[in-house]
Amino acid sequence: MSDASVDALRDDTRRAATIYFDAWRERDFGLLRTVLAEDVQFSGVFGDADGVEDCIAGLEGMADSVMETLRLTRRIVEGPDAMTWFDLVARNGAIVPTVNWSHVEGGLITRIRVVFDPRPLL
Repeated sequence: MSDASVDALRDDTRRAATIYFDAWRERDFGLLRTVLAEDVQFSGVFGDADGVEDCIAGLEGMADSVMETLRLTRRIVEGPDAMTWFDLVARNGAIVPTVNWSHVEGGLITRIRVVFDPRPLL
């Protein structure tokens, strides 16, 4: 793979991850949908989702019931993968350090894995 191809892949991955988090924070689920593959697979602490509809429903539910905002700390992009470390600021005032791994193919997020300690939210 040429340097230009590697750069383009990294740019696609960074763009998709940036839109994902910006749209989720702003609760713009129409925009968020534009960076998710139809068959996206999500796996997280509170459950799994298969497909774009289930994934959007889960993110929207989290935004409506738990999330006040998101504060991004760091994003590392390597080829088609992005790791984003962020604080989920909950409505109850808890700050929950969280890591999200996203895999991007053809400019769309195809897999998402999220890990955090849920105790402050329970």
